[in-house]
Amino acid sequence: MHAECAATAALTVLGQKWVMRIIRALGERTQRFCELQDALGGANSATLSQRLKLLEDEGLVERREISAVPPWVEYSLTAKGTDLRGAIAGIDLWAERWAPSAQQ
Repeated sequence: MHAECAATAALTVLGQKWVMRIIRALGERTQRFCELQDALGGANSATLSQRLKLLEDEGLVERREISAVPPWVEYSLTAKGTDLRGAIAGIDLWAERWAPSAQQ
């Protein structure tokens, strides 16, 4: 029963719009907010901010403030987030094989 509860909790986070795409995009490299927004095809700024905060709270994303002129913020995956990328890759493989749109 514990594994089922853990999976449900994980899917509550992963099922939110943009979350899996953010994890994929950050797996490539550390990115600034605008770079990440561009990589996601222009995600709404407020929504992207909310999702990044959620992922930071969950320990999947690290937010680092850079003290420069002008200052900026960088986002990258933590070890936990990088590990999740492997699970997402497995879901992607499954979806390519079994998802209804892949079977047409």
